[in-house]
Amino acid sequence: QIITHHLIDVVYPDEEFNAQLWATRAEKSIKEILKKNRRPLIVCGTGLYLSALTNGFFSLPEITKEKKKEIEFNINEIEKQSSMYDYLKKIDKESASRINPNDKYRIKRAIEIYLLTGRSASYHRKKTKQKKKESVCYIGLTMDRKELYRRINQRVDNMVTNGFVEEVEHLLSLGYDEHLTAFQAPGYKELIQFSRGNLSLQDAISETKKRTRNYAKRQFTWFSKLKGVSWFDVSLGYKEISKKARNLIVL
Repeated sequence: QIITHHLIDVVYPDEEFNAQLWATRAEKSIKEILKKNRRPLIVCGTGLYLSALTNGFFSLPEITKEKKKEIEFNINEIEKQSSMYDYLKKIDKESASRINPNDKYRIKRAIEIYLLTGRSASYHRKKTKQKKKESVCYIGLTMDRKELYRRINQRVDNMVTNGFVEEVEHLLSLGYDEHLTAFQAPGYKELIQFSRGNLSLQDAISETKKRTRNYAKRQFTWFSKLKGVSWFDVSLGYKEISKKARNLIVL
């Protein structure tokens, strides 16, 4: 309430949105903040999006509706013959090594890039001119794994208590397709299955907790490889971490 937050609730569930679009909007917000002589804080849990902002991204040609349908058809054919991850390993070993085999969205995206351009995503990544490095201070928070998982489980319970089920049912009542990318996020996918009668509410909640814990694990794995991060354990407390963080930012 005290600090203005940006890029929250900015697109509809059926709007296409990706790391490139987010980074473009984020850069605009950052410039506006800097004009006010304020320091922007980027709160980010998705490594791909952070990389798009700090390292830049490659531009792809505009895709027509006809081309999009063609790519979707080809991807469906690929799925019939083999797993998409196995196909990705054939066309882009480097990207396959960077992507979790269970990350269907990124696997599909890498294949789409290949089908659209005839070149692998890793090829485009190498050819991309790196952005001029700005002064970036990376601050990471860590905590005991058991406590983290306890908080994740509690957060899911709180979301359900505060109307998560009703939110999902409302979105479906508006006619949104349950297969939209936005609905593949932890919680939405499971509660949609509950609303369809394919899962009990308890099973949907349990699966949401499990997927969220796995996502948190992947987040930490990615950020632990990021160079130049100053890590603080949350057991230090808010005041102490804030003090240390401010000192780093000033430096």
